[in-house]
Amino acid sequence: MKSTVAGFVRRISPFVGLLAVGVMIGGSGCQKKAPPASDTAAPAQAPASSTPAEAPKEDKVAVTVNGSPIMESQVQRYLDLEYKPLLAKYAAQAPQLAAQQEKVFRENITQNLITRQLLEEQAKLAGIQVTPEELTAEMTTQLSSLNPPRTIEEYKKAVEEQGGDFDGIKRILTDRLKYHKLFESKFASTTKPTEADAKKYYDENTKEFQVPEQVRASHILIRPTDPNTDPNQAKAQAKAKAEDLLKKVKGGADFATVAKENSDCPSKAQGGDLGLFTRDKMVKPFADAAFAMKVGEISGLVESPFGYHIIKVTEHHDPNQTMFEKAKTEIIGQLTEQKMQEAIDTYVKSLRQSAKIVFPSGPAAPAPQPASPKIAVPADANAKK
Repeated sequence: MKSTVAGFVRRISPFVGLLAVGVMIGGSGCQKKAPPASDTAAPAQAPASSTPAEAPKEDKVAVTVNGSPIMESQVQRYLDLEYKPLLAKYAAQAPQLAAQQEKVFRENITQNLITRQLLEEQAKLAGIQVTPEELTAEMTTQLSSLNPPRTIEEYKKAVEEQGGDFDGIKRILTDRLKYHKLFESKFASTTKPTEADAKKYYDENTKEFQVPEQVRASHILIRPTDPNTDPNQAKAQAKAKAEDLLKKVKGGADFATVAKENSDCPSKAQGGDLGLFTRDKMVKPFADAAFAMKVGEISGLVESPFGYHIIKVTEHHDPNQTMFEKAKTEIIGQLTEQKMQEAIDTYVKSLRQSAKIVFPSGPAAPAPQPASPKIAVPADANAKK
């Protein structure tokens, strides 16, 4: 459930720049494990408590934007919402590092709140609002895209069970929708790339559209799992079971049914189907076997660190180049996003330059610089359906 909460929050806050939480993904029993993300790359590993840290006895002005104050308590509230779990971890392990990181996080949040205040002013001038119906529709769309899909009530329950602030997330999503409307009203007509733009990008970046060799396979995994058995004996038992299942599928038993009833991999729910994958996504013994097989072939026993596999290859795709016509829609969409982001960056920069931003202790600090989006095309763009 944790990954559900984290994944949704990440999706709903691209403009606000808050709640960038990490997503924990469980892999199948043959995929290589991804290296853990660094703490600084994923600043919050779980939703923060809905109860903010106790506000200072004397709430002070952190910064004034065009005469409107942003209070220290507001900064603290967002600091708690985004970084409280990580800072608590730092405080327990390295108090000095926690103090340094808190200072950096606080400065970033203050800059984000300055931008938010300027966008609020512009949205108000333009008469832009978000209705409850629009908020519900957006939440429903975002949650339905999760795997597995979630309803709003299911998501709310998940957030609250982890001590998260569901109403805070709704406020952030409302802001995101409001600013999206503002940007669309100003830039939608000027940020649409042409097909010629897409073709130019394609021609200049042909390597991005090279599709490596891919295989689609199903497997049955038998792990030596009994903790009360001698490891060698457990391994022998697992191998004996795998050999028995191999005889069944070689003898004509339905592979998917045998996988559902016996496999120790989560893919059993799909009859052992792992989907399309490239060689580098799987552990070497599994990849070597799968990529050497013909479509429809069933392997012998393949031993890996996970246990014993029986593999059935269902598709094989040679390396190829994604043609422009297939990549065009994706490229145009990404170029549109890139042009829109560039327009937003310029717009926000101009708002900040013309605004009166006053810090009690000195002049305004420079705004954080956003990273440019990258264009990517799915690796299976040419896969047969």
